[in-house]
Amino acid sequence: MSRKQADSEIDQAMDSFRSEMKDAIDEGVDDHEANMTKMGFLFLGIFASVIAIAAFLP
Repeated sequence: MSRKQADSEIDQAMDSFRSEMKDAIDEGVDDHEANMTKMGFLFLGIFASVIAIAAFLP
């Protein structure tokens, strides 16, 4: 009886761990995507500014 109970507790702990890891990974991916999007728009703005400055200088 205690063997089945121990297996059940292990299964429950593993399921809990997997769900927590899935949530943490999903949150990390979303955060990373948001940061990369911000950085992409920043670099796009810098690139457009440099091109505009180069067009008006000569």
